[in-house]
Amino acid sequence: LRYLKESGVQLVASTEKTASDYMQVDMSVPTAIIMGSEDVGIDEYLLDLCDVHARIPMYGSIESLNVSVAAGIMIYEAVKQRHVQA
Repeated sequence: LRYLKESGVQLVASTEKTASDYMQVDMSVPTAIIMGSEDVGIDEYLLDLCDVHARIPMYGSIESLNVSVAAGIMIYEAVKQRHVQA
């Protein structure tokens, strides 16, 4: 992650521990999306390395998503933003 950051890649942590919505993050730039494990999330050390923290809003009684579903949502948003920018 340090190498990516030093190379100009934005590090985006997908975490529920923030108020920032994932759709507000500019992912049209070179971006690495950091996902955590389903049981403990992203380690604090890694969260500190990230440039942006973004959450996927949950509605109703759902507390969290499967990590593969959350990754799909984050990647789709990056692709969508890049398509719109083209």
